Amino acid sequence: MSLRPLTAVAAAVGLVLGLGACGERGEALPRPSRAYCEAAFRYEERIQRRPKLPVDGHIAMLSKLAANAPTDIAADVAVFLDAMRRVEAEPSLKDKPSVVTAVENVNRRTSSGCGFFEQQPNTGF
Repeated sequence: MSLRPLTAVAAAVGLVLGLGACGERGEALPRPSRAYCEAAFRYEERIQRRPKLPVDGHIAMLSKLAANAPTDIAADVAVFLDAMRRVEAEPSLKDKPSVVTAVENVNRRTSSGCGFFEQQPNTGF
């Protein structure tokens, strides 16, 4: 099976983080923990490189994100992680509205909450 469905979901993270999506949801919330932001930065950085990250790599990196997720975004991170675990068997998950919304919420909260656009080069902070 091709990893294209996984790449599409994961690429959404890099795309939104790279484009600087901001959202009302993350602006008034406290900054996520350093562990969460570091996990997010490492994930975003890794999905931009070749070779493509295998499924188990996505799952491992998203598990670190989920383990450190702020309470306001934890449910969305869990949906993202669950979809990544199941997408090979259920490719249609990548287009499921609840999954797309969860990924967008994670992207928005992470990019605005972790200050990805104010970060020092190669640090994530």
